[in-house]
Amino acid sequence: QRDGRPSFDRDNQNRDGKDNNRNFHNNRNRDNRNYQNRDNNQRDGRPSFDRDNQNRDRRDGKFDRNSGRNFDDSQNRERNYQNRDNNQRDGRPSFDRDNRNRDNRNYQNRDNRDNRDGQRDRRSFERGKDDTRDSRNFGNRNNKKEAPKNDIAPSPIAEKPKNNVKGKAKFDKKRYEKEKKQKEEEKKLRELRSDFRKDDKKKKNKKKQEKVMKDEIIRIEGESIGMITIGEEIVIKDLAEKLGINVSDIIKKFFMQGKMLTANAILSFEEAEEVALDYEVIVEKEEVVEVSYGEKYHLEVEDKEQDLVERAPVITIMGHVDHGKTSLLDALRHTNIIEGEAGGITQRIGAYQVNWKGQKVTFIDTPGHEAFTEMRARGANITDISILIVAADDGVKPQTVEAISHAKEAGVPIIVAINKIDKPGADPMKVRTELTEYGLMSPDWGGNTEFVEISAKQKINLEELLETILITAELLELKANPKKRAKAVVVESRLDPKMGAVADILIQEGELKIGDIFVAGEAHGRVRSMLDDRGNKIEKATLSQPVEITGFSNVPNAGDVLYGVNNDKQAKKIVEDFIKEKKINDQNKKKHISLESLSQELEEQQLKELKCIIRADSKGSVEALKESLLKLNNEKAMINIIQGSAGAVTEGDVKLAEASNAIIIAFNVRPTTPARIEAEKTGVEIRNYNVIYHVTEEIEKALKGMLDPEYKEVYFGRIEVKQVFKISNVGNIAGAIVVDGKVSKTSKIRVIRDGIIIYDGELDSLKRFKDDAKEVVMGQECGIGIKDFNDIKEGDIIESYILEEIPR
Repeated sequence: QRDGRPSFDRDNQNRDGKDNNRNFHNNRNRDNRNYQNRDNNQRDGRPSFDRDNQNRDRRDGKFDRNSGRNFDDSQNRERNYQNRDNNQRDGRPSFDRDNRNRDNRNYQNRDNRDNRDGQRDRRSFERGKDDTRDSRNFGNRNNKKEAPKNDIAPSPIAEKPKNNVKGKAKFDKKRYEKEKKQKEEEKKLRELRSDFRKDDKKKKNKKKQEKVMKDEIIRIEGESIGMITIGEEIVIKDLAEKLGINVSDIIKKFFMQGKMLTANAILSFEEAEEVALDYEVIVEKEEVVEVSYGEKYHLEVEDKEQDLVERAPVITIMGHVDHGKTSLLDALRHTNIIEGEAGGITQRIGAYQVNWKGQKVTFIDTPGHEAFTEMRARGANITDISILIVAADDGVKPQTVEAISHAKEAGVPIIVAINKIDKPGADPMKVRTELTEYGLMSPDWGGNTEFVEISAKQKINLEELLETILITAELLELKANPKKRAKAVVVESRLDPKMGAVADILIQEGELKIGDIFVAGEAHGRVRSMLDDRGNKIEKATLSQPVEITGFSNVPNAGDVLYGVNNDKQAKKIVEDFIKEKKINDQNKKKHISLESLSQELEEQQLKELKCIIRADSKGSVEALKESLLKLNNEKAMINIIQGSAGAVTEGDVKLAEASNAIIIAFNVRPTTPARIEAEKTGVEIRNYNVIYHVTEEIEKALKGMLDPEYKEVYFGRIEVKQVFKISNVGNIAGAIVVDGKVSKTSKIRVIRDGIIIYDGELDSLKRFKDDAKEVVMGQECGIGIKDFNDIKEGDIIESYILEEIPR
């Protein structure tokens, strides 16, 4: 009391020394006012809360409801009492939770209320507040403004009150803890109920799934369930036919899933299974079993022991490019084959037969560079012994390793021929050491592979090589039946402008004669002509003999098996069945890629696409080009070969190239006149090549964006050879007439025979009568001498052209 701080008596009695009669205005009024209004914190206007909902600082303005005493200012005091929560000093309300017993702490002397009002007004005045309390004085009580009744602010339940001026205010701790504990229990109860609901939902879903599965099992076990078999994929209309439903039903099902399909759309096995399940049909995947002619039509009959005779071994020569395969074969045959090959590289498989010491040996020369992987694999599959040729000065190369894998896969013995031992830097021992890494070791090194060191050009140790071949063949005991129907393998095939479809075949069993009817893959026919490996006409071919035959209905594929049959009717029936089965098998094997997914992939990866149409002189060359070009694909660019076939470039090829924005690659062939005219009209590019390496190099540079300045071929003219004159010390001179355009002394020329380019080079001389001419135009006759070419013949076509450089 001395320093103005209040003291408190909990039972609201005997304040300040338990003396009810003490009537010191200042002390009693200050104590009562401060304690009863302690939570209002009148100095800053913030409300406080009494936890027991009693004695809320409203003694000011209180009137005695029980005594009936009516003071002059009772109306104003009652208004203050009723608006006690509005905290008239700052307009913020306070709240009594049970609205009871507000300011019941009546003091013994109610007359002191006026004094309390006066003292509170003085404090308000001292703080400089100009509100309604300034008018609350002893003289003008009726001028007090009525506080607003509409503002009621909630107060936190059981919130611990803030400290007063001095000391800590008392609050109900037990109640606070009780309410806190009650809230925590309610939260746990809500979480527990939520968990119960989730568990109950899971149990219901599980029961529902079990019921569905049970119904499904019962349904599947029912007698009404059907069953169909399909491949990896199936066309919608075919699936509808198998299920006995309308095509529209399937299309509608996928339409509801957001997929727009047609009757010819292809469904995967899983999609077909989903459709079939709706109609209570089980789908099984059929096994793809390729049945050969021999197995299905009993064309292969088991041979009797007494009918078997020895046959010549078939040898495949394999190895890296330029290691001397063709040179070795040339040396063995005593012919000059390699000069006829463009670029000195073997361009197609050739089969030849060598007669040594009364015994025949058949050789198959496979191209050595990487482009002919498929052709080399084909050669390994039809051979008895593989000769692996390795240059002594170059060692083991990637194609060498590839050849080893093909030979091992075919299960044939390998004879290693280490070639070029006569060259400087030759190291046969190094080659032997390198080959040990691939399991090839000579008997003296503890292996079973024969090694022969040779020189094809110098013809060193060739007899030793042949001797090794015959010894190995003798150990293999190669036998076959020559009296049965012919069985042969197509080694190579092509389309000849005059003879039609032509194939090089190798007889494996029986014999084939002129007039025999045969089937080979999708082709059938009758043997019209037959040539041996040296180009001689023959009437029949026997075991292990390579021959060239004509008479096919269409060009067969290299690797097809040729069977002799009884008649044309049987041949056609076999081919029809084969085509149907092949179509089904191809459909089941292939992986369907939609145009949408391909376009999306190209867009996502930002790939560039180069479309090509390939035309070549043989199917083997087409396959080689495809294999070579597709290996050039990388993460930024790809090649799309939209068509590849044997024969000259046609007008249809040009139109297809125009429609698809593709280029045409012509390998050893020329475009027909209509094709050339159409290409000039539409601007389609036709690129001419005669060596595969040139194709791959240019395309690779184009893909990498590093193509050197390009030379554009400009057509000049066309000359037809009418007569050939032989002049001593000069050679053959072509007497010709210019049928189109013109020919110049400086222009380049091509010699075309039967649609195939046989020479590409330059003119040696150009004359009009006896005079040298710089240029001869259409309709004029001229004499032409060709540089480094003397095989000009009557009827040959000579094309003249120039090359214009186009800088990139």
